[in-house]
Order: sequence, then structure tokens, then C-alpha cells
Amino acid sequence: MDEITNTALSERNIALDINTKLAGELTHMSTGVAHLNFTPTEDMRLDNRLVSSGFIFNSASFCALSAVNKRNSLVIGADIKFLAPIELGYTIKFKANALQDDTKKIEVQVEGFLLDIKVFYGMFYIAVFDKGIFKLKKGES
Repeated sequence: MDEITNTALSERNIALDINTKLAGELTHMSTGVAHLNFTPTEDMRLDNRLVSSGFIFNSASFCALSAVNKRNSLVIGADIKFLAPIELGYTIKFKANALQDDTKKIEVQVEGFLLDIKVFYGMFYIAVFDKGIFKLKKGES
């Protein structure tokens, strides 16, 4: 990793408690951009060597949140396509690009590649709250 990437990764503001064994390892972060490598483990199998799509979605959503990199952010929706099944033993490289960053609702495009083959495409919708999500109280607007 280059010096810029290391600095950006150390300034991550979101998903600080996430288990990277389940979600993947960030390899690059800059304003509005994140790259992540996700290597499924044996525990993620659905049948035989087929990886459950839930783990793939989890990794893609982590990549999207990392591209936004704003505290108090939450995925509130997604339009996704799984373009190919994933077999155990391969690494998916996710790339996320935030389409804007000056609003409270941000669209983030995420693509996943296995070698040079696109295996995942998604548009994630991320809300950015002014306060911590669980700090809001009833009746507060």
C-alpha cells in the first residue's frame, strides 16, 4: 500500500467494530472511494463449495459504507445483482464509488470482481444522521 492509502485507512470513521474476517479487508480508501478484498471461509458455504450470497452482500455494503466514511451512517436500501455464483477459494475485489457526498442520503455504486469477471453490481443508499443512531429519543426531531 502507498502512503496515501495507509493514511486514509487510519482515518476510517465508520464500521470500526466490524469483523473483517466476515466482511473483508479494506485495501484503499480516499474521498468517496473504497476498495476491499473479500475471501470467503469454509463457514460461509451454502452447499458444497458455493458461498452464501448474504456474506457477499455484507462485504459489498461494508465497502459502500467505507466509501462514504461518515460517522452515524447506515445503509437504508440497496438495488443489487449477483452476476455469478462464488466458489470457495476465490477472492472478490469490491470497488465502491460515492456518487455524491454533500447530502444526507448518498448513493454508492459497488462492483465486485473475481479475477476480471464482474460478479456483483449494486447501488447502495446510505443515510447520514446528525446524531448517533441509538442516541435519538422518542419525540426528538
